[in-house]
Amino acid sequence: MEEQLLMDLLKDYNPDRRPVTNNSDTVNVTIDVAVAEYLHLFWTDHFLKWDPSKYDGVDLLRIQGSKIWSPDIVLYNSVFEEGFGEVPDFKATIRSDGSVAFLYPYTFKAACRVNIVYFPQDSQVCPLKFGSWSYDGLKVDLMNKFPKGDIANLGPNEEWEITDLLAERHVHYYNCCPEPFPDVTFSLVMNRRPLYHQYYIFVPACVLMLISLLGFLTPPESGERMTMVLTALLANTVNMEMVAGQLPKTSTYVPIIGKYFGAVLFINALAIAMNVVVLSLHFGTFRAQPPPAWLNKLLRIDTPSRWAEWFFWRCFRRRSVSFPLDASGVIMNSCIWTNLGAALSGNTSRMTRPYSTSAMETTQLTKPYNNNAVDPVLLAKMDVIINDLKAARIGKEERKRLEEAMYDWREVASRVDRIFFAMFTVIMIVVNTMVFRQI
Repeated sequence: MEEQLLMDLLKDYNPDRRPVTNNSDTVNVTIDVAVAEYLHLFWTDHFLKWDPSKYDGVDLLRIQGSKIWSPDIVLYNSVFEEGFGEVPDFKATIRSDGSVAFLYPYTFKAACRVNIVYFPQDSQVCPLKFGSWSYDGLKVDLMNKFPKGDIANLGPNEEWEITDLLAERHVHYYNCCPEPFPDVTFSLVMNRRPLYHQYYIFVPACVLMLISLLGFLTPPESGERMTMVLTALLANTVNMEMVAGQLPKTSTYVPIIGKYFGAVLFINALAIAMNVVVLSLHFGTFRAQPPPAWLNKLLRIDTPSRWAEWFFWRCFRRRSVSFPLDASGVIMNSCIWTNLGAALSGNTSRMTRPYSTSAMETTQLTKPYNNNAVDPVLLAKMDVIINDLKAARIGKEERKRLEEAMYDWREVASRVDRIFFAMFTVIMIVVNTMVFRQI
C-alpha cells in the first residue's frame, strides 16, 4: 500500500509548482538550525495529503527531496567559492495532513564582521542570515520555529566557546520590489578562550619589559646595558609580528593588545634613550670640566637632604683624591713639593713631614757653599731636576683635577640613572595597569 500511495501522490505532481491550491496563498516555512549538524525546514504541501484509512493506516512517508517542492532557503552571507552551499538530496518526511519536514546536514561557512578590540578576551557575534532566494514574502513566508537554535550537541573547541544561538525574524523592503522579503537570522555568540594568548603573548611581553627595567640595574662599566635593552626591543618586535599574523587585517579597530605592544615598543625605545644619556654622562669626553653648579644643585649633590639621601641610596659616591705615596710610604702633600724646590734652588727652608714617625719633626737645610764654588754642570743638572719635579707636580695636580671631575660626573650619571629607573618603573606600571583594566 505504501508503494501505491507514492504512485498516487507523485502522479501529475510538479516539483516546481508551489504547494498551494490558490495561487494567492502563502507557503509558510519554518526553519530550525543546529550548529555543526543540520538545517531543519517545515512547511505544508497541499498536494501531498491523503486519507490514511484508504492506505491501511499509513500516515507517514519518506520521499526523496528532489521529487517534491522544497523552498530555496540559502545562507545570504555565505562565502563558498562557487555560489551557495549545495543542498544534499536527502529524503523528506511527509505526514498525511501534508506537513513536510526536511532535515539535512549543512556546512555553514559565513562571513562575519569581527570586533577584535578586546582580543584575546573578546566576544564575537556572527549572524547567519537565512532566506528564500527566489520568492518574496507574499509567496514564501519564513519564520523561526524556536527563539534559539540548537547547540546542545556542539563539540568542544580549543579556541572558542559557543554560548548562544539566538534566532530573530526580519522583514526587509528593497528598492527593486514592493513586496516584503523576510529572513531569519541566527546570531552565533562566541567567547574566545584567552589562556593560550595570555601565556604566549602577554607573559613574554611583560618579561621583555622587565628585562628593559633590569638594564638600569646593570653597572655601566659592564658594557651590557645597551645589549640587554636592544635585545628586548628586537624580541618584542618579533613577538608583535607573530601576534599581528594571528589577527584579522582590519582598519576599523585597533585591538588593545596592539596598543599594548605599541606602548611596550615606546617604553623600550625610551629605555634605550635613557641608557644613552646615562652612558654619555658616565663615559663622555666632556668630563675634563666638573659638572655645572646648577646640575649639582638639581641632583642634590652639594645640598643633600633627607629625601635625597633616601632616593639616591647606594648611588655612586665621590672619593677624596690625594697625592700618591712617596718612596718611604708617607703621603706627600703640596708643601713638600714647595719646600723641596726652594731648598734645591739654594734657599734655606724647612721641610715638614706631616706624617713622620721620627722624633725630629723638621729638617733644616742650609746652604754650605756659595754658588761661585759650585760646578756649572752640577747647577744645570739641578735645574733640570727641579724643572722635572715641577712638571711632575703639575701633572699630578692635573690628574687629580681630572680624576675629581671624573668622579663628579660619575656621581651625576649615577643619580640621573636612578631618576630614569624610577621614571621607567612608573611608566611601566601605569601602562600595564591601563591595559589590563580594559581587558
